[in-house]
Amino acid sequence: MKKQRVEEHGDRDDGAGPAHRDGFTLHPSLHHPAARAWSEPSLEGKRLMYPVFVRDQPEDKDIKGFEPNKQWGNKGKFASLIAHLEDLHKNFGLTSCMLFGVVGEKDPKGTQADSSNTPVIVALQAIREKIPEMFVAVDVCLCEYTSHGHCGLLKEHCLDGCDVIDNTATNGRLATVALEYAKAGAHMVCPSDMMDGRVAAIKNVLESNGFNHVMIMAYTSKKASSFYAPFRLAVDSTFTGNRKRYQHPMGSTLHADRAYERDVSQGADVVIVKPSLFYGDIIAKFAQKGMVPVAAYVVSGEYVMLKQYAQQTGDLHAVIEESHLSLIRAGASILITYFAPEILKMLKSRA
Repeated sequence: MKKQRVEEHGDRDDGAGPAHRDGFTLHPSLHHPAARAWSEPSLEGKRLMYPVFVRDQPEDKDIKGFEPNKQWGNKGKFASLIAHLEDLHKNFGLTSCMLFGVVGEKDPKGTQADSSNTPVIVALQAIREKIPEMFVAVDVCLCEYTSHGHCGLLKEHCLDGCDVIDNTATNGRLATVALEYAKAGAHMVCPSDMMDGRVAAIKNVLESNGFNHVMIMAYTSKKASSFYAPFRLAVDSTFTGNRKRYQHPMGSTLHADRAYERDVSQGADVVIVKPSLFYGDIIAKFAQKGMVPVAAYVVSGEYVMLKQYAQQTGDLHAVIEESHLSLIRAGASILITYFAPEILKMLKSRA
C-alpha cells in the first residue's frame, strides 16, 4: 500500500513530527552571519563615552583593584592622559570622554571643584587644545571635593543624627561650577549630585551667560547602590555612611519616573541610568518615552564584577559584548563605560 501524500496537510512522514509552519522557524535566520546581524543591536564606537580620573599631582597613579584605570597626573598638562586619548581617538575611533577630578585639598564647600587650577579644568583645556575633535563631558558634583564626601553642601544642623543636604545652596554652587566648566570648553556638563532642581539652576546660568550650546546630561536614575566602592577609591573619597536621603532606593521605579519628568522639563538633553546592568527596565521605560537619549553608566563595581568573571572564563570580549549589548537592546543610546578602550580595540580587530 502506497504511503498517503500528506504534504498538503503540512505533516511529515519521517517521524520528526509536525512540519514547521511559516513564521515559526528560527534556524534559517540564524544560519548566516549577515542574517544574524540584521536582528541584533550593534555595539559601535560612536556610542561610547570613556570616564577618566584626573588628579592634582604630577604622577599617574594606579587605582588598586580597578586596573588598568588610573588617576592621571597633571605633569606636562596631563601629557600622559593626552597621549592615551590621542591613541584611542586616532587609532581606534574614541569620540568622547568624561572627566572626574581627584584632589587632595578638600573642604566643606568643595572649593577645588571650580578653582582655576583644578585638575578637571586644566585637563579639559588641554584635551580641547590637543584633540579638538574629542567631545568632552565633565562630571558636576561636590563629592570629590568636599571634606565630608557628600554630593552637596550640608545644613548646620543634622536630623536624627544624620547629615542633611542644603538643596537650595547646593544648586547655586553646582550652577557656578558648571559655568566654570563651560567657560573652560566643556561640551557637556553632567550633574550627578541628585539635587532637586539642579538641572534648571544649571540651565539658567548657562543660558544667561551665553552658553546655550552646552549640553546637560542629568544623572536621572541614580540608585543608592552597593556598586560604587571602586569609584570612591578612584576619587580618594572621604565619604562614610550612605546617601539614601537623595539617591534613589534600589527597587523604586516611581522615583525614576518622577525624576525623568523633572529633569527633561528643566532642560536635560540626555538622562543617565546608573548603575545600569541590573536596571534594564528603567532604561527601557526612559527610552520608550522618546524625549531625550538615554545613557547607561556601567559603574565601577559592575566593571570589576565583569572583569573578574571574564578572567575566570578567559573570554573578556564575550563578557563585554553580552553585557553592553543588553543595555543597547534595552534602549540605551550612549554607553558610559570603563571598558571603552577594550571595546574599541575589539571592534577594530573585527573590521
